[in-house]
Formats: sequence, structure tokens, C-alpha cells
Amino acid sequence: MTTMKKLFALMLAVLMLLSVCALAFGETINNSITITDAKPGETYTLYTLFDLAVDDATDPKVYSYTINSGWNAFFEGEGNKYIEMDETNTYVENITDPEALAKAAAEWTDKPKSDKSVEVAAGKDTAVFTGLSNGYHLITSSLGTLAMADTTPDNNEVTINEKNPEDTIVKKVEEDSSKEYGENNDAQIGELINFQSKATLIPNTRNVVIHDTMDDGLTYTIGSVEIAGLTKNTDYTLFENPDDGHTFDIVFDEGYLSNLKEITELTITYTASLNAEAVVEDEDISIADQKNVTQITYGDKQSVEDFTTTTTHKFSVHKHAEGDTENLAGATFSLRIGSEVVKLVQIDEANYRVATTEDTDAVETFTTVADKDIVIWGVDSDKYSLVETKAPDGYNVLNDSIEVTVDAN
Repeated sequence: MTTMKKLFALMLAVLMLLSVCALAFGETINNSITITDAKPGETYTLYTLFDLAVDDATDPKVYSYTINSGWNAFFEGEGNKYIEMDETNTYVENITDPEALAKAAAEWTDKPKSDKSVEVAAGKDTAVFTGLSNGYHLITSSLGTLAMADTTPDNNEVTINEKNPEDTIVKKVEEDSSKEYGENNDAQIGELINFQSKATLIPNTRNVVIHDTMDDGLTYTIGSVEIAGLTKNTDYTLFENPDDGHTFDIVFDEGYLSNLKEITELTITYTASLNAEAVVEDEDISIADQKNVTQITYGDKQSVEDFTTTTTHKFSVHKHAEGDTENLAGATFSLRIGSEVVKLVQIDEANYRVATTEDTDAVETFTTVADKDIVIWGVDSDKYSLVETKAPDGYNVLNDSIEVTVDAN
């Protein structure tokens, strides 16, 4: 019969940078493949593309490969582009593009059902296939990993050390005072905030969805999501305020994912505003830090998430007469940034918060009371000023504004 030399005796590492090593010589009736550094929760599945015959099982010198019967239709069609057959069209003599073959075979919708699947249990990091015949095998995973492995009489125990990169997400928010992006920022109520996520997608990834969730004190700006370099409704679909409780979901098109040839970083930007929920109006008024969580899910079960934190601040106003420490009632002030008046909403006698554009009861001034300091809630790290517009009875209006510098402390 037509034969070929041992073309596939070593593991072929493809697509995902799998490093391999062949282990002990042994019998060929119960071959095995072990995947180390396997991902917990992932399912690895093995398919035999080519069957192997040898001239002598105890001292093999000639190896002959034939197409596994379950893959005949594939190699009569798409798969024919990646192999070279002998002149009788019986034996496989060469694989012209192992990487493309692995990808095409993994995506073939009519591939035979495999009885060789291993799910990696929680806390474990190996997947072992046993009872394998001699042959050339394709290994896939629910994560999207692809590998080729050859089991032969003199290479019957194969180990694959999986060194796959994974899809990741890194979340940042802009601090408006510095224009720098980081893990935290502070803001004034009503202020528009810029968010940024960097998603790293690996070749052959699939089922990739980015989920964004905001705390109640953040109001997402409808239509603000942009992904640099990608086209909405072609490369991805955006679902805003979906039924799953997320702020929005980004579902990547499988066609876009299948065409990734290298590790790709995507920059996703969008905006939200800090709303009145950032100040909790209960018996003890307080500030609630607001989280924006972004999660990327991929494969069947894998996920990674990151988050940012947005906070706001407060300061108190103690009006008193010179030489006295008691609160002086009846002084009316406006709060300003530069020449612009910052509108406020009165929470109770002594507490005010910065207003949003939706507040219909906003005021432009506040007035001091006799027994309490006035507290202004919801301010940013910024320079404010207090301008006295009306003095208490018997007193003169202050000639100069009072400068107030708020910082993260």
C-alpha cells in the first residue's frame, strides 16, 4: 500500500499556543492524551480525523493515515483544501495548513458525535482522554481552544500543556479634574461621567458577551456605547436595559469572532450621569459609592469582570457672628462654580444636595438656621464659592465670596 513517513509523530500545536511534549514509549492499544493547566468548568472534546496503520506495532517504521469514516463528507468538501492525498486517493500524505484545518473541522456543523468528552471539575486542572486508538486527533473545548495531537505506537501517551490566553476585560472611569482614567473617580450630582472598558479577545473565542451593570446612583446615557473600529449591528449587537437586569449587553457576532486572526483589544466607551441616588436620604443622610461593573462572558461558562467606583462629597457651612461661635440664622447664600450658580434641592431644614436637570423643586440659594450647620451634599472635587446674597437682620452682607476647595478627603 502507499505509505508515508511518520509525518505527524509530534504534537502539532495550533492556534492557541499549546505547548506539547511526548512521553513514554508503550503499547498502542490504549493510547492517552492528558491536558494540563486545563480550565475548571470547561469541557474538552476529542475527534479522530485520521486513522493510523503501521507496518509493525512492535517496531513501527512506516505509518499510513486514512480519513476517519465519520469525516469523509468533510474531506470531500471544505476539508479537501487542507490535505494532500496519494494518487489512489486512499492515504493522507500531507496537511498543507494544520491551523486552518483545525479551525474548519471544529466549525463543521455535521461533524460526528464524539464519545470522548471530559469536563474539568472545580478545583482540578487536568483533562485526560484514555482508550484512544492510533490516529490524528482534533481537540476542542467549550472555551474555544483548538489543538491537534497524534497518538502512535511510539508516542502513545501525549501531554498537552495548555497555555492559552483568555478573554479579559479591564474597566476604567475618567476623573474629570485630571482627565485621567483609573479605578475611581468623584463627581458632582448631575455630572456626566466617561467610562471605558478594554476587552481583549483571543482568536477562536466564541459566545462573547459583555454585560454592564450600574448602581442606582448612575444613570446610563442611552445610545452612548461605541466600540472603536467596529460596526454596530454588523460586528456586534447592543441591547440597552435588557430584561436580565443589566444596564446594557454587547453580543459579538460569531462571524466577527471567527475571523479574529490575532489577540485583539477593543476599546468600549460610554457615559452615565451621577444622579440623586448617590445621596441616601434616610434618618442619617449619607453618601453611597456607586459601582459600575463590567463582565465579559465567553465559551460556555467562563467569565471575567472588573469595576469602577464613583463617589461624591459634602461640606458644611457654619455662619456665625464675629467673636461668637453660635450659629447665626437668616444668612442667604448661593453656591457657585466660577460665575455659574449651582442649583440645590432642600432635603430638610439644614441639608441640601446638588440638583439634577430633572429636579423641578431646585433652588438657587439656601438660608442658615440657628441651631445647625448647613450641609451641602453631592459636590465634586472642585473649587466652589459661597456668595452671601442676604445678610441676617442687623448685619451687613459679606463683601467677598467664601472660597471652598473640595478634594477627595
